[in-house]
Amino acid sequence: MSENNFSEQNETEEFEAGKDTFFAETVNSPEIPVKKGMSKNIKALLISIIALVLAGSVLTILLLTQKDEESDVLDTESMAEALNDDAGAVLLNEETADNLKEIQIVNEDQFRVYQVSAKTDDTEAVYTIEGYEDIPLDTGYISTLVNNGSELSADRLVEENAEDLAKYGLSEPSAKVVMTYADGTKFEFSVGDVSPTETTEVYCAVGNNVYLVKNSLVSNYQKKTDFFFSKIMLEKPAEEDMPIVESLRINRKDLDYDLYMEYSYEQAEDDSVGGTAATHILYEPVFAYLNVEKSSDVISSMFGLTAEEIAEIHPTAESLAQAGMNDPFCTVTMKCDDGETHVLKFGNTYTTAESEKTAYYAMIDDTDILYGVADTRAVWTTVQAGDITSANIFGTYVWDIAELNVTAGGKELTFSGEGEDAKTYTVTKNGETCDVERFRNFYKFLLNIYGEELYLDMELPATTPDAEVHLTTQDGKEDYTISFYKTDSLNAMIAVNGTPTYKIRSSCIDTLIHNVEIFDGTEEFAMTWQ
Repeated sequence: MSENNFSEQNETEEFEAGKDTFFAETVNSPEIPVKKGMSKNIKALLISIIALVLAGSVLTILLLTQKDEESDVLDTESMAEALNDDAGAVLLNEETADNLKEIQIVNEDQFRVYQVSAKTDDTEAVYTIEGYEDIPLDTGYISTLVNNGSELSADRLVEENAEDLAKYGLSEPSAKVVMTYADGTKFEFSVGDVSPTETTEVYCAVGNNVYLVKNSLVSNYQKKTDFFFSKIMLEKPAEEDMPIVESLRINRKDLDYDLYMEYSYEQAEDDSVGGTAATHILYEPVFAYLNVEKSSDVISSMFGLTAEEIAEIHPTAESLAQAGMNDPFCTVTMKCDDGETHVLKFGNTYTTAESEKTAYYAMIDDTDILYGVADTRAVWTTVQAGDITSANIFGTYVWDIAELNVTAGGKELTFSGEGEDAKTYTVTKNGETCDVERFRNFYKFLLNIYGEELYLDMELPATTPDAEVHLTTQDGKEDYTISFYKTDSLNAMIAVNGTPTYKIRSSCIDTLIHNVEIFDGTEEFAMTWQ
């Protein structure tokens, strides 16, 4: 290709490429331009000059249309960024949290946080709010006030010796903070507006210097006093420190009886009835074993109970009356093996302001706080005996049995046993030696008997029971009688210690009679009656 042809091809390619640029004109029939004495270098220079002029015009228009005050902020930030490019974060407070004695905070509210006890090798420092020493505080939130302001750093300096604090929201700050340390040193700062360019940062003033600080470090200084009150009504201890709930009583206006349950140390060690039996036993309104899954919340969820909201601090007598606390709808009394007794009371229901949830007014342990507990968490206000009981009738470990007297079908079996396990346990029947394995299998049938429906407010039949079992344990802690009454051809009633407790099919009594009759033989015992 000749040198002239190569030059013409280059100019054609440049023209075609130029059609996609800002300076190109629409051409229907492209023609190869004729050179008229202007070099490519000169054309490129002219294009660059035009581009710079246009860009400058656009920038000028944008700057002229900015609000004056916003321009000022952006300009001062830009200047400060140049100052801080090499410096990085700016340490505003050299004092450490370990030496902090008090914090004065003025926002919508005004309050003082002060140290109650200093940090030791084993414990952290404890702080409270003046005037609310009797109110449980959220230690996590309080710690942010103590730690975040101590050794506080800014992301960068915005303006040094600022004359106009208003443009940063600092002429009337959302929070003013004064932190006082053990040696008398004070650190003061104010919190202003959120940065228009960095929404995770806010303007803070230390003296007349304005900085940008991460909002997460200073946001809690803008909170009112009640933000720091704990909504946890009763702290939940660590697992290794969790006390045993020895008894729990629920007294409620809509029930004619109390629900009362106790911890059974023997039951806690007994695995003979499987995983459905709990370590607690219901004694009122009837004797019944509890279902571990269904009863666990009722027994233990007072620990860690968290309110939906705090309705009122230091409520007045009038407030308590309106909340129904002078005559509670429900009172729960929990006694623990650490010697502590906790009393939880529920008053009237209402709708919470923020979450719009149905809640009960509630108080605990005479703490001077009126809480609002969501009805879904107030399990004690609706629970019925049948909701938490196990279907099991017998729950005694077989090797714990001292006496087992069974009367059914006109026949009576009297068993006496002693020992601790399958290797040491011996048993007699009607005064004669009895095969231990035969006795164990017979008792296994009794363990399989379960109530099909809980009976309450039923009268005991005036007739003699169709079958009856009396059981005592070797340690003397369990002594109960289970009586069976046929109510019709299909149904029967089970009474525990003379109290009607469960409904069951009458075929269960027939099966019990059958097993008593075949005890002295070798036939296997029937285990079901359905």
